[in-house]
Amino acid sequence: MAATLATGPAGAAPSTSTASTTSLTNQAFERQAAGDTAGAQAAINQMPVDQAQKVVAVMTNVNKALTFPLTDQVPGGVAAGTAIVILGFGLEDNGAMRPILVERLTKGLAVAQAYPAFPIVVTGGAPKAGKTEAAAMKEWLLAQGVSGTRIYTEESAGSTQANAINTAALMRQNGFGNGAVLVTSADHTRRSVADFLVAGITLQAVVASDAKIQSAPMSTSGVAAVYRDARGVAKI
Repeated sequence: MAATLATGPAGAAPSTSTASTTSLTNQAFERQAAGDTAGAQAAINQMPVDQAQKVVAVMTNVNKALTFPLTDQVPGGVAAGTAIVILGFGLEDNGAMRPILVERLTKGLAVAQAYPAFPIVVTGGAPKAGKTEAAAMKEWLLAQGVSGTRIYTEESAGSTQANAINTAALMRQNGFGNGAVLVTSADHTRRSVADFLVAGITLQAVVASDAKIQSAPMSTSGVAAVYRDARGVAKI
């Protein structure tokens, strides 16, 4: 049986369509991003079962991301064993941090102070003046009195996709659980949530560093961009 979208019609046995798996995959994501779940399901029904399952898994995680509760406050009741993940932002040419990154760090620090036993992952490469985003972030946290033993740096990522993939790998390598509190900017939350869910991270909370929480529905082009990013993480 073909994999089935939770909100779509019942799956049917894959057809003998001559359409390529790649074109069917593209069609499914295009239709889903446009809100045409039936059209997406029709494309999924023509795929090999293993590909259909991968496509549905990504779509399910993106659907979660688009409705995931966001806050600009420090969350309460986060389960023990969770990591705090702060996403980087491009540095100035001289290696200085931009205000957006300082905002993210300030919010991440508040979360870290509320949960002093949680490890902190700072993720971001893109070095400027010989310094990566993650290295600059660690320096800032150390200057605020955070113990260096809590801070783990991921210094290779140059995109949100890589932030998610590399952070998931770092968490596994260090024996963390797969739970995280994600800290980023409000206009970056939906895309980053989708990428981290697809990478296998269970998000306990998502905290925006600013108060510009997006409550209005995303545009079709915005949703399509989230799907493109999530597909990159899943490599489909």
